[in-house]
Amino acid sequence: MNQSILENILVYLHWKKEQTTRPIKVKEIERYVSKQMGNLTTFQQTIRTLQQVGVLRSVKGKRVKLSDDGLIIGRFYYNPKGYGFVVSIYDKKAIYFVPGHQLGNALHEDLVYGAETLLGEDKKKNELQINGVLERAQTVVVGTYMANDNYGFVIPDNNKIAMDIYVPLEDSLGANSYDKVVCQITKQPQKNKNPEGVIKEVLGLRFERGADLLSVIKGNGLRDEFPMKMLAQLEKISGVITEDILEKRRDLREMCIVTIDGEDAKDLDDAVSIQLLSNGNYMLDVHIADVAHYVKENTKVDKEAVERGTSVYLLDTVLPMLPEKLSNDLCSLHPKSDKLTLSVSMEIDSAGTVINQSIYESVISTASRLCYGDVTAFLEGRFPEYQLKESAPVIESLLLMEKLTRVLINKRKLRGNIDFDFPEAKILLNKEGLVEEIKPYERGIGNQMIEEFMIVCNETVSEFFSKKGLPFLYRVHDKPREERIDELRLFLEKLGYHLPELETLEPIHLQTILLEAKGKKEEKAIQLLTLQTMQQARYHDLPKGHFGLATSFYSHFTSPIRRYPDLQIHRIIKSYLNKEMGEERKNSFETIVKERAKSCSRKERIAERAEDELRQIKKMEFMQHRIGERFKGMITSLSNGGVVVFLDNTVEGFLPLSALSKDAKYVKEEHLLRDDLANLEWALGDVISVELVKVKAESKEIIFSLENE
Repeated sequence: MNQSILENILVYLHWKKEQTTRPIKVKEIERYVSKQMGNLTTFQQTIRTLQQVGVLRSVKGKRVKLSDDGLIIGRFYYNPKGYGFVVSIYDKKAIYFVPGHQLGNALHEDLVYGAETLLGEDKKKNELQINGVLERAQTVVVGTYMANDNYGFVIPDNNKIAMDIYVPLEDSLGANSYDKVVCQITKQPQKNKNPEGVIKEVLGLRFERGADLLSVIKGNGLRDEFPMKMLAQLEKISGVITEDILEKRRDLREMCIVTIDGEDAKDLDDAVSIQLLSNGNYMLDVHIADVAHYVKENTKVDKEAVERGTSVYLLDTVLPMLPEKLSNDLCSLHPKSDKLTLSVSMEIDSAGTVINQSIYESVISTASRLCYGDVTAFLEGRFPEYQLKESAPVIESLLLMEKLTRVLINKRKLRGNIDFDFPEAKILLNKEGLVEEIKPYERGIGNQMIEEFMIVCNETVSEFFSKKGLPFLYRVHDKPREERIDELRLFLEKLGYHLPELETLEPIHLQTILLEAKGKKEEKAIQLLTLQTMQQARYHDLPKGHFGLATSFYSHFTSPIRRYPDLQIHRIIKSYLNKEMGEERKNSFETIVKERAKSCSRKERIAERAEDELRQIKKMEFMQHRIGERFKGMITSLSNGGVVVFLDNTVEGFLPLSALSKDAKYVKEEHLLRDDLANLEWALGDVISVELVKVKAESKEIIFSLENE
């Protein structure tokens, strides 16, 4: 979520406290926050609030300082099991456990303050008692409305919001029981009292077509319409490619360039071409839609793109970052149509090393629009008639691309790239919007080809601009956290594997263990536990490396139609290419990339959460009609509560420990579940047979029982 004025003030004061013991002038804080955020409408009120609750102390001469009474300040994250955690805003590694009786009236993601109470049993979790809420995160909730003769209430869709919202009947907007609604909280929870709210929008009956999609959109604060003023400005953007534009670009319209995408893709933002050089090296050209030519900085179109941060893919519905005129028309690299691009030419040797590169503005006209499935079928020998469908230069290019793809895959393996081959879900809907089928998404050589070409292109661009010392936006993936690696190391040692300490840990060490375990009983358990140690990738203004890809330099350059970081990078590149990178422009970019790194990382998390939420809703809808059916699935998680089972169709469900005998217990140190009475011992990765017994819509849970043989 966005860092607020309040959080900015506290972080700044904490940083100043480490530099000096003197109180800080309020004006100095105001200047800092203004530079960071621009908007200061609530600054003075925020200062007063912090003084009132005792977080700030006033000192003579309009100065303030942080209280010295040991208050912990952080974001509260609720767990539906009845407890929560607070993550310090000063140190993201400082995490405090909050037991159920110490939650106060805090709701999920509130900014809270409290006092440390005692050390947890495992000597790692500090316990915290929440004393109060500094800032509420939840102001609008999407949920299911229920009513009786006297009042109504909203059950939040998000099960991390632990309280129902009371709604007086006169504020119900005519909603009926089981309607999906948008509820605005008007009174935050008090001691022993639920929050109150008013219904702002009725989305439809809970199981009605489209209500689930709308609830996900509204519940995650996604933007599903473009502002009228922005659309009016959009009409002024011309798609005409004049001679003035062409003369500044490299003309590649005679080259055999192709796009390779999914069958349903409309925003085609990357194209590729290839040649075999006389020295035996490959010349790979990656051509990316020049969105920055059309979307100028600080225009209404640009500001809307910043707010969105990314396109959001909600099954058969897309909430695009850019309006259709740009995403599906002017910028999209449709076949046999002149398009403006940024191109990267890379000479790659037989070991997969880029030995020469150049980056330049270009104009292209793609020869053909290819699809992953067809390309894969052809290269695997299952579609020989493809040679008649496509031209000889296209076929020749594909055969050459396949060879280079194998080279690049091998190069990444040698350097330690970690590849977790867990299937993604492909959810097929019928015309009525109901789930017709759920199956693993198939990735063939056609997909791998584009993935490898985009990875090497992103690395090349990232390294080039890092070495130029220019401001840039990087994609970083940090090393796993120490406690996660320690846990994995203990497990591996019992199986005879060795893992170095975190300080010397490299991706190759994890990859080596995964390869050693291949085909062995413990393979899946090691894969799953290794995956669980990984941190989330994010954007950063410094090249801190990408652990998962085992590379020192990485950026997102190849999808400017659907990702704002790529568009921001294009602006920097074009400024450099056109010799516009003066000191003032450089300083401006330095400020911009710091802010964009934070905001784009946040927007990406929101988009992922929304996409996952809708997929889970549809999976539950699909499984609702299969109660009583039997399935085989893999154990992907073990705990004191039971096991998570991953079915062949990618649906996950929970098998409670209570479904087994009273003797069943989880052995944490060995990541095993034992039931001596039933002569059972389960490990991560084991395949078991289960029966579907319940689908709980409110908590988004799918419950299994053990299949009786």
